[in-house]
Amino acid sequence: MDLLADSGYYVVDNLPVPLLANFISLSSGAGARYQNSGLLLDIESQASQEQLLSLLSASNSRPPNVKLIFLDADSRSLVRRYSETRRPHPGFDSTRDKSLEDAIQRERERLQPIKERADLVLDTSNFTVHTLKRELREFLLSLGAVTTQTMRVNFLSFGFKRGVPLDCDLVVDVRFLRNPHFVESLRECDGRESAVREYVFASPDASEFVSRYADLLTFLLPKYQFEGKASVNIGVGCTGGKHRSVAIAEALRAKISSSHYLVSVKHRDI
Repeated sequence: MDLLADSGYYVVDNLPVPLLANFISLSSGAGARYQNSGLLLDIESQASQEQLLSLLSASNSRPPNVKLIFLDADSRSLVRRYSETRRPHPGFDSTRDKSLEDAIQRERERLQPIKERADLVLDTSNFTVHTLKRELREFLLSLGAVTTQTMRVNFLSFGFKRGVPLDCDLVVDVRFLRNPHFVESLRECDGRESAVREYVFASPDASEFVSRYADLLTFLLPKYQFEGKASVNIGVGCTGGKHRSVAIAEALRAKISSSHYLVSVKHRDI
């Protein structure tokens, strides 16, 4: 449900099945407010399950743009998850069930007809939350309901003497480059100005660093995106955060392809 919300869907948690048909009718047609919606249905009772099956079976009750996702897991995984969350099974019946596994098995049998009608069935037994997110997103992409997620890559220049930013995923130190602060005519300028930039990049080390670090990011960023990161904040630090870090952050921003990522740059201390 969080993934659907992050993908621009209007989400409803524990929608009673009797309201489903009305909700679908409100969500149909061009410009409908709830056209892209994610619904988690309340089907804990036998009556609500039967009503849902009736709606799914009726040809006029399930338009082609309504898709059903069913999440499954093996019994051992479910028992472990109930133990970890310390939540009781909602369908446990002490008059019929000798153990949690009995309740899970009854639930499995009860939901089988709904599972058979699902457009997507995922066995989450060995999934991490990131794996589940990727699988669901691939399904949404196949429907054309969302566009490919573009990761935000932000370069943040800063000065170490004012402290390292707390929200950086990566931090690089460029204090090995020669410092424009000691050049009288450049002291009051910052790294966005051509004179400072030319001074910093007059050293071959600056260009080589930008090239090598851009290569590293070209390797890393797709890995982060695959793991579901929505943004990466990269800190670039020098002593005062005014000259070298600013020039290098601007150069790195220009090196990273904006066709693959939303690239930005910010300067904290200039």
